[in-house]
Amino acid sequence: MSDLRLNRRQLLAAGAGLALTAYGASGCTVERPLDTSAAGDIVEPKIDGDLLIFNWAQYMDPAIKKEFGEKYGVEVNEVNFDNLEAMMVKLRSGGEYDLIFPSSEYVGRLRKEQLIRPFDRSQVKNAATVSPYFDGPWYDPNSEFSLPYTYYTTGIAWRTDKVDTMTESWNDMSNPEAFGKIFMLDDFQEGIGQANLLNGFYLNTAKPEELEVSKETLLEQKKGLRGFSTLTAQNLVSGSAWIQQAWNGDVVNARNQVSDPSIFRYQTCKEGVPVGTDAMSIPVTAKSPGTALLFIDWVLSPKNAYRNVMWNGYPQPVAGGREAFAKLVKDDPSIDVNLNELKGSSNEFRLDTPEARREWNRIWTEVKA
Repeated sequence: MSDLRLNRRQLLAAGAGLALTAYGASGCTVERPLDTSAAGDIVEPKIDGDLLIFNWAQYMDPAIKKEFGEKYGVEVNEVNFDNLEAMMVKLRSGGEYDLIFPSSEYVGRLRKEQLIRPFDRSQVKNAATVSPYFDGPWYDPNSEFSLPYTYYTTGIAWRTDKVDTMTESWNDMSNPEAFGKIFMLDDFQEGIGQANLLNGFYLNTAKPEELEVSKETLLEQKKGLRGFSTLTAQNLVSGSAWIQQAWNGDVVNARNQVSDPSIFRYQTCKEGVPVGTDAMSIPVTAKSPGTALLFIDWVLSPKNAYRNVMWNGYPQPVAGGREAFAKLVKDDPSIDVNLNELKGSSNEFRLDTPEARREWNRIWTEVKA
């Protein structure tokens, strides 16, 4: 594939100011008081209308959507959100989306606010091959509000033709060899998280004194940055970035766009590895919840999981998806994801209180100011 595709968070610009900005796709959302009366209704997989997907940009093979529509005689359309807080705003205001792709932390928040609907997982036949971690995960204990889409690690990508002094440490975000050619992900959790790990703190620490130390680390790292960006593949391929904080799937995407993929390497860092999960859930406002659940089953089928992973570079924890990702990373184990690292969610972002989220947003705003 020769096209320069966007990564899973191409448009992400998390921060206190943008976090509450509503997504601006007109014509796809009905603004109205939220009706949660359907929150307890169990969804069954059946065609009950056309499908409207609310997802990260360029995160699913278009052929999968096209063939589903042709098979079942429905229209499958997709609009994209720019960050998860904007997604939340749209759902709270009554956005009528049939299928969304929240991170694990946001599944928990959506459940608490009754913004997503339960379903009978036993009716999703392809969920039978889901990896054990996703059976009753911490964010959805009864596996009734979500099924996993992808999982991923956060580490550092670099160009081997420009940098040869990497140390498998988050200290490489200040590598003098790439001064002025380093990008940090424009994601407040990823940015603060790596600073917390570098300082020996818990990934999700909410202790003000520790966050102040991490803020100073970020300000020191900022001196060598070219910027904050989630255009990982584009930055690496163009040469704008010699070092880039990255999600592992984005490195696969970058390699798919050049004749010599060996120039891009990826490392997880010895101080700690953030591991994330994106899930599939059905909003309480969905107009076609049955179609959405049938589509979830379609996405999880071995055939579709295999080609989706080959297309977007992110592992799916189901039959077909696991095999595809193993093929992608066979020559570079650093890009692989060990599901054992997810145990207990200690490696996942999990800001449990509004106060913690506000404190992290404050730190990030001050760093970027």
